Amino acid sequence: MTNIADWLIPCLRQVQVLKQTNSLSHALLITGADGVGQEELAHEMVKDLMCEKNQAAACGTCHSCQLMSADTHPDFRVLNGEASTIKVDQVRLLVRQISQKPQVGQNKVVLITHAQAMNINAANAVLKALEEPADRTFFVLTSSQSSSLMPTIRSRCLLVNVPTPSLSEVKSWLLQQPDGETLSSLFWLTTQPFRLLSIQQQNKTQLYAGLPDQLTSMLRGVVAVSAVLKGLDSNNIEDYCNGLAAILHQCICHSTGAPIDEALQTIYDTLIARLGIQTLMLRYQSLQKLKSDLQKTNLNPIMQLTHELNQW
Repeated sequence: MTNIADWLIPCLRQVQVLKQTNSLSHALLITGADGVGQEELAHEMVKDLMCEKNQAAACGTCHSCQLMSADTHPDFRVLNGEASTIKVDQVRLLVRQISQKPQVGQNKVVLITHAQAMNINAANAVLKALEEPADRTFFVLTSSQSSSLMPTIRSRCLLVNVPTPSLSEVKSWLLQQPDGETLSSLFWLTTQPFRLLSIQQQNKTQLYAGLPDQLTSMLRGVVAVSAVLKGLDSNNIEDYCNGLAAILHQCICHSTGAPIDEALQTIYDTLIARLGIQTLMLRYQSLQKLKSDLQKTNLNPIMQLTHELNQW
């Protein structure tokens, strides 16, 4: 069995059994909450599908497996919708590329990650490809918003629902990752494991980990707002705003009786004593508006965020 997160293994085995018994649909839709591992599961499934051996799991040794390992397989194509909209010309080009017979192994595979990013024309082009599948071609789609996909696309796919792991499962898995213990301290931000891993891979762990203490020092007058914002730029301002919003949201929820992460207990006490719940809610609304405005306008983000924090 390949080394993937424990909660993904049952889904992988389900598809492997269907593959081995020649019962697998030509289209798979892997769904689940954002950050639970749809993309990681999809890549493992693709490896199995590309393998030249007639067995459930990829052998790892055949020519196709070696090409997949080197990320150079000519019969495997990917469209990634994480960062931008997937457009119809991208889909049409991809469909043309996989319309011929496999160049190396037995199958061709198209992977479309974050498929909810397809615009309507791209979705229709994918639907046509699913309705008229090329021989020995598999489509694997992933989405955290599958309800936004066209019903006709969903109906033509085998649905693979990835479960949301428990907190204990996430903690155990994180301890196997680099800097996992620090990532476990960020459950106030998110408990979705692969979102946390993405933060680590982008070298943004310390940005979030130090935020509660920095804000507490600012609120108590120990450091100035300018010192708290030192080092922010266009590459991390959105992350910083997301961290601020998460802290305020957790504090608001705690004020109504919800538990709060240990990392936020001190800043919660400080915020409530300084602002009160009504002002805290106003600041949360203001921060959400600021996040939206920064995406739509050419406002100076540091200046705007400085003004916001001066209201705290």
